[in-house]
Amino acid sequence: MIDKFRQDSFWMGLFLGSAIPALIFGILQLIVYFLPHEIKDANVFNLQRLILISIIPNVFLLRYYLLKLKYDLTGRGILAVTFVIGIIFAIIEFTS
Repeated sequence: MIDKFRQDSFWMGLFLGSAIPALIFGILQLIVYFLPHEIKDANVFNLQRLILISIIPNVFLLRYYLLKLKYDLTGRGILAVTFVIGIIFAIIEFTS
């Protein structure tokens, strides 16, 4: 199973770069859903913060694929998705 993720492909980078943050974002949304109302009402966990927290694993994933495995195409895919998520964050942050 792990060997399927060890291929140098731009599409694999796009998949990994979007699947990992989506999974983390979903887990964080689930955690926030079960928090008490006092914490939710304090607006500690807003959408912008959850988006930023969800792209942190991409940094470690990018480092692993670029430095350890030397897979440049996969790293480019991860980096592209990270930039797109960053642009989405900026749009949400500066339009609200």
